[in-house]
Amino acid sequence: MIWRFLPLAGVLLLITVAFIWRPWLQLRRHGSRGILVFQPGNRAQFVREFLGVLLLVLLLGQAIAAAWWPEALSPLGAEHEWIEIQRLTGALLLFGGIALLVAAQLDLGASWRIGIEEGARPGLVTGGLYRFCRNPIFLALIVIVAGYALLLPTRLSLILLVGAYIGVRQQASAEEAYLMRTYGDSYRAYARRVGRFLPGLGRLR
Repeated sequence: MIWRFLPLAGVLLLITVAFIWRPWLQLRRHGSRGILVFQPGNRAQFVREFLGVLLLVLLLGQAIAAAWWPEALSPLGAEHEWIEIQRLTGALLLFGGIALLVAAQLDLGASWRIGIEEGARPGLVTGGLYRFCRNPIFLALIVIVAGYALLLPTRLSLILLVGAYIGVRQQASAEEAYLMRTYGDSYRAYARRVGRFLPGLGRLR
């Protein structure tokens, strides 16, 4: 019974962390909420942000359906002997990913943003989790959606996981281009020694 409520709990916790707690902390510590989405002048960025919001809405909507109207969903495959392990793995990924997200957001300090602020130079962060990969927040988001998909294995979940991965890669590319423009050789040297999402993988050549 409890398993069907975990995706909803995870999505609500994700929303709380990313859009309520972290902006509040940023405002308290640095005087700005750090949310810079749907800014005029960049259509490609606007589209990526719109698709990100759509992803979140679909995750939330399906999680609500799973919690209160599970018969309305069509899980992939029947229950099997490994279902408990699958659910446990999904829960660990979902909530472990949220813990990783919190840690990565805290490591950014004043540099934390949702969106891209052209011209801003809050500082290049290379410590904490950023010693091991350049985009731990994006890695956390992929882990979160992967855990969600294991807990709620539907066709929509798989589509959302693939969409999240593609979207994360696109947004990471956009943000890394901004960092390259802003910090130049410092960022280039950092990107040559630190992997994009995983240690050692995706280093700049």
